[in-house]
Amino acid sequence: MSSQLPSDWITQHCPVATPGHNRALDLACGAGRHSFWLAKQGWDVTAIDRDLSRIEQSGNRAINWIEADLETGNWPLENRQFDLIVVVNYLHRPLLDHLRAATSPGGILIYETFMVGNERFGRPRSPEFLLRPDELNKTFADWNIITAQQGPVRDSDTGLPVSVKQAIVAQKPAPPENE
Repeated sequence: MSSQLPSDWITQHCPVATPGHNRALDLACGAGRHSFWLAKQGWDVTAIDRDLSRIEQSGNRAINWIEADLETGNWPLENRQFDLIVVVNYLHRPLLDHLRAATSPGGILIYETFMVGNERFGRPRSPEFLLRPDELNKTFADWNIITAQQGPVRDSDTGLPVSVKQAIVAQKPAPPENE
C-alpha cells in the first residue's frame, strides 16, 4: 500500500499558488494524495484518473475530479492549460506531448516516476513503464529545468535503496513580451 502523504519531491518543489495562476492538474491522481495536498495549498485542482471509486470526492470543492482512461489515445482535457502539472509514479509516453501543451506559458511541471533499474526492487518492471536515463531532461530540454535528479531512492530509516526514480521540475518558457 502506498503512502497517503504527498511525495517529498512535490512538497519541496511546488510553487505557491497565486490569484490568477492557481490552476493545477494532478495527472493519474490515484487515491488523490497530491490533489488534496495541492487544494490545501490554495490550488484549484483538476484530478484525473481511470478509477476514482476509492476517493471521497464530495469533501473539497477546489478539486474537479475527472474519471478517464488516459491510455485510450483520447486526451480528455482538450485545450485546457494549467499553471502547475504534477505526475507521480506514472508513465505513458504518448501523454508527454499533451503535458507540454497543457502547461501554460510560464507554468511548472513536476514529474517523478520510476526509471530503469527499478525492476530489481519490484513494480514496475517493464521498460514500457520505466524512464530511460535522462529521459525527462531530454524531453523537456527546451524548457527551463529548475532541478532534476535520478537514481536510487533510499529508505529514510535503513538507508537501503528501495526503488530507482527520476524526477524533474521544469518551467515552460513564456512567450516574449512583444508577442
